Amino acid sequence: MIAICVLAAHVGCGRSTTPVSPPSSPKVVQSQPIAVEPPVAPRPILAIDPIEITIAADDPGVQLLAIEKSPNGQPTDVPPGLSWRIEPPGVAAVDASGYVRPVAAGKAEVVATIDGREARARLVVSPRENRPWDFAQDVAPILTKAGCNTGGCHGRADGQNGFHLSLFGYDPEGDHIALTRDAGRRRVSLIQPDASLMLLKATGEADHGGGPRLSVGSQDYQTLLEWIRAGAPQSSGTPRSPVVKLAVEPPSAMMDRPAVRQLRVVAEHADGRRRDVTRQAIYKTLDDSTAVVDARGRAELLHRGEADLVVRYGSLVQTTRLASPVNPDLAFDFGKLPRENPIDAELFKRLEALKVPPSPPASDAAFLRRITLDLTGGPPSPEEVRRFIADSDAAKRSKLVDQLLERPEFVQFWRIKFGDLLQISAARQGNGAYRYQEWLDAKLIENAPWDDVVRTLLTALGDPTDREKGGPVNYAADALEPTVAAEQTAQRFLGLRMRCAQCHDHPFDVWTQDDYFGMAAFFARVQRTGQGMMGGMMMASRPNIGLNPQGVVNHLRTGKPAQPRLIDGKPVTIAEGADPRATLAAWITAPDNPYFARATANWVWAQFFGKGIVDPPDDMSRANPPVHPELLDALAARFIARKYDLRDLIRTIATSQAYGLSSATVAGNESDSRWFSHQTPRPLSAHQMADALAQATDVPNRFPGASPTRRAIRVTDPGVASPILDTFGRCPRTTVCASVQTPPLSLKQSLLLIGGDVVESKVGNLNGYLSSALKLELEPEELVENLYFRTLCRPPTAEESSRWSVELKQASSLREAAEDLLWALLNSREFAFNH
Repeated sequence: MIAICVLAAHVGCGRSTTPVSPPSSPKVVQSQPIAVEPPVAPRPILAIDPIEITIAADDPGVQLLAIEKSPNGQPTDVPPGLSWRIEPPGVAAVDASGYVRPVAAGKAEVVATIDGREARARLVVSPRENRPWDFAQDVAPILTKAGCNTGGCHGRADGQNGFHLSLFGYDPEGDHIALTRDAGRRRVSLIQPDASLMLLKATGEADHGGGPRLSVGSQDYQTLLEWIRAGAPQSSGTPRSPVVKLAVEPPSAMMDRPAVRQLRVVAEHADGRRRDVTRQAIYKTLDDSTAVVDARGRAELLHRGEADLVVRYGSLVQTTRLASPVNPDLAFDFGKLPRENPIDAELFKRLEALKVPPSPPASDAAFLRRITLDLTGGPPSPEEVRRFIADSDAAKRSKLVDQLLERPEFVQFWRIKFGDLLQISAARQGNGAYRYQEWLDAKLIENAPWDDVVRTLLTALGDPTDREKGGPVNYAADALEPTVAAEQTAQRFLGLRMRCAQCHDHPFDVWTQDDYFGMAAFFARVQRTGQGMMGGMMMASRPNIGLNPQGVVNHLRTGKPAQPRLIDGKPVTIAEGADPRATLAAWITAPDNPYFARATANWVWAQFFGKGIVDPPDDMSRANPPVHPELLDALAARFIARKYDLRDLIRTIATSQAYGLSSATVAGNESDSRWFSHQTPRPLSAHQMADALAQATDVPNRFPGASPTRRAIRVTDPGVASPILDTFGRCPRTTVCASVQTPPLSLKQSLLLIGGDVVESKVGNLNGYLSSALKLELEPEELVENLYFRTLCRPPTAEESSRWSVELKQASSLREAAEDLLWALLNSREFAFNH
């Protein structure tokens, strides 16, 4: 086959002129000007935060932050060269990062100095005698930070070398028993504390498979030693109030340049107390090519850009963001960008702060192909392309979106997306899958509010195969295990992956094991009936999903029945005999639910951009923050205000300037794969590819038991055999699929297109478009143009038209040359991607 080179010429022209010298004027002799000293800019003011510090007896230390304040009061990061000292010495010690550790009770001042400027903070150190202890807050964080309770060490399910700790310390009570009572109490020596096995192994003085984790004399070592000397209590005195919130300071803010930033982490207790846990927290960067952070909270932005840092303490997770303008000298007028759409208002505001220019709008042909594929699952016809390009109406793009939303193909294509989300298939629901799909189709056709749809799914009972009312019952029939039902519900409708919390507190989120089983308890009373005994034999009858008032799910750790509990901690009361799912459904779909609207908006966004504002869209954990939080909030707020109208949400995204941007980059956004400054080409989904091939060649795909003219988007059940749909990655719906079914091109796909008969049989088909066109004896230029419109949905460039017209004219066989051209177009990246 002849290879194709799809070229795009970008021609720029300009005009340069030579400045004309002004006419000469009479020479004027002036006196020598008096030199004037330029005004001296005021120096930034150095400050310490906080300026008054009290280190309580049970505080390991306090992280101080040094900041510079410009004359207008704007805080900035302090440049390198800052030094710290204590006056008078002996009360405390301070290191180069500004972390203050207590030495003895008393008062002192902490002094920060740079460039001849200094700032002071007052310090009070409380007596260390009779220090209160709390194992969960004093000891467990040290074990977590040292890696002792990770999945690769003693936190694994069966422990390590006979010593088992809960993963990341989710069960401090059990961990205290394991350290102080198990193994003949040999891990902790109250008689000779510094000879305790836990210390000897942690410091490497005794054989330890994990190697040294602490150094003798370090702050963490001293804390453990003092705890053992105090009798290794689980708690002493009145138990401390739990930690309910984690604050990371300073807050996320745009920095002028890549720089080092010291973080401070503060644990906020239920009783209002704030405690510094900077050295006990665990830090992780989500992009180590852009930012790094060490174990002490010292973060550095390596180059211009943006990176998120994850901070964990106990079961709490918080994130902070380091960022600096990408193109500080960018000359771009962001004020001229249209911002009528709520998406554009937030997106362009963010791009302006980052100084990343958006690409210009896509061409009419590119936009038409993109939106038609995204809304109806197939490309536009050549006639539609020609009409749209010729249309001079300034509002033609928004009008096109409205027209496509009314076409039946919109429902046919988007029911595949929602079917993937809900995993509707005969393999999972049996005959009920057909009722399930019919019900979903009806809801999409009438544009039922999404909150109503979800409430119905979560509360339906009855016969899942019933023609009238069985459709939504299949949601419960699909997952009768309460834990599975809870996991699926959280992931589909809240964007939360809670499975990890079944066995232990979630390692990357705030969800605890109690949250997990509290969620599962809402589904504990759902059960299947429909089998009975007759004549001593088990007889099958119509299935039915009903409620068993005695149904329970046992908590894995306690072994006791779990009580329904909302994951936001709000108490619930379930009336006797009532369906607990109704309470859960009401909470999920309430306007003040912090997850439901954001998860739906994010999922829909991903269908248009190939990735979510939070990506993956079903992992909206605290450790995976949104790229544009304000944009996601604005989109969710509109969704709620419009009464959960899915078509309005889809239209809002499809008519935004952000969606209509070109996929071609411009100077300044070439490296952007994060901020949506341009469209990212996305591989066609399985159904899009099958229908695009059929439409371009005018040769339909064949599906078992279906009309020969049926489009691929009419094939909803993955059980229907189709090599092309399987090869291009349709969701099998047996397990959770990716939120966006656009897998990258694989070798299997390439072999099917290049060497298989899927494309070849369509190109050379005697009943296909090419055979019909050749019979009309079109001029080579017209034939080339028609083939480009049918495949790439655009006219060929002048160079492409000239090149291929010459090839066709000089070919010994016009048919072979034309088939080569069509084959090459169908195998081009421009055809295989939505751009």
